Amino acid sequence: MIAIQLIGIVIALAAIYLTYIYYKRQTLSKTECLFWFIIWLAFITVTLFPRFMAPLAGFLSLQRSMDLIMIIAFVVLFTLSFYSYVTNRRTSRQ
Repeated sequence: MIAIQLIGIVIALAAIYLTYIYYKRQTLSKTECLFWFIIWLAFITVTLFPRFMAPLAGFLSLQRSMDLIMIIAFVVLFTLSFYSYVTNRRTSRQ
């Protein structure tokens, strides 16, 4: 295991812990908590087994698995940003 994998796993475990804490404080609903657990477990899986994404990357004609991971990360980032913006606008209008 290389250092970057270890760092990724530590970050994901910390995020899982924080997700659990927010769930216990009732900041997150059960559905939101489950969603974030799945996201962080998928992150750990990809961190531990980077070649897991290779077949999908090959199918999409990408050279490396990292390219696929970056594309997915950008799509998720833009989606969450848009959702956050819409929620903020809705809240500010009330």
